[in-house]
Order: sequence, then structure tokens, then C-alpha cells
Amino acid sequence: MNPILDLSSKPIASLVYLKTNIGGWFFDAFLRSTHTSRLNITQHPVQTGTALTDHAYLQPKEVSMEIGMSDTATSLIPGQFTGGWSRSVQAFKVLQELQALRVPLQVHSRLGLYQNMLIEEISAPDDYTTLWGLRCTVLLREIIVAQVRTVKISAKPSVTNQANKGKLEPDPGSVLYQTGAGDVVKKLTGG
Repeated sequence: MNPILDLSSKPIASLVYLKTNIGGWFFDAFLRSTHTSRLNITQHPVQTGTALTDHAYLQPKEVSMEIGMSDTATSLIPGQFTGGWSRSVQAFKVLQELQALRVPLQVHSRLGLYQNMLIEEISAPDDYTTLWGLRCTVLLREIIVAQVRTVKISAKPSVTNQANKGKLEPDPGSVLYQTGAGDVVKKLTGG
């Protein structure tokens, strides 16, 4: 079994951007999906007791999909989930192999197309209700890919040893000064 599919092949290319799938694998049912987009807002406490917010950045996207597979149904794409003793077990093995490969996947759902997704967690309860099928939850997380660029910079140093740094003195109103650390700071700065 080869878990990497050719997304440009005719049967898959016509569906990959239209139907919910994980890396070109079309499961029998997507019972539920949860899409998480989170903005991280930084907070930096300052001496006056207030926290300042000076930046915000997006966390990697997360998609959780509850998948259903039946041993009695036929695959949407001929040849998918074959080679094992049941389609449901084969589907579980495909998910495990995609996870182990750690290759970024493209995930398509009704709410959006996600690039660079890795399978972080697969959870599949197995009991009498799943004897002839599979019901599992797959948690996917986006990986942020950095783009590197080479730029030419000046060979001249930006700071010299002759720079005037001024006279460094501790602030008598600071907590450090009041706790006796001001004397240490004076000694370190030559004051």
C-alpha cells in the first residue's frame, strides 16, 4: 500500500477540490469536523501593573475530523483502501502511515482548503458497534513553513566601541533600587 497518491490522476483530480478528503483519500463519511483558527495576543506586564499588548499573531490552523468507514460500501475512488482483510482496517492503516510519513497533506472540507497539514492524533474506539466499520477522529495541525531569503548587508559595523552610552544610573523609584539591588547596579556600572 502506498499512502501517497497522485493528486493529478484523472479519477482523483476531478474530486480533490470538490469533495471532503484528507490528502486525496476519500473516506465513506465525514461525520463531523471542527475547524479552529486562533489568534494569539501578546501581553507584557509593566511596572505600573498593567499588561501592554503590542503584537498579535495567528496560531497554526487545526482541523478535527470524525471519519466513518464501512466494510460493506465500495470506494469512491477504485483501488482505495484495498489490500487488507477489511476496508475499515485498511483505512485506519492508511491514516497511521500518513501520520508516520510526516509529509504535509492538503485537506479539503466544505469550510475550506488547508495546506501543509500533519496528522497529529488519531483516536479510534473499537467495540461491538465498529466490528464491520471504523469510526475515528483525526486531528490535523498546520505546519508553518518559513521562507528563507538572502540579503546583502553592509560590511561596516552598526555599533562601535567608541559609541557614547551616557551615564548609567539606577532609578531610585524602581523596585530593584528599593530592595538594595541599586547598590549592586551602581558597582556594576561604575557609579
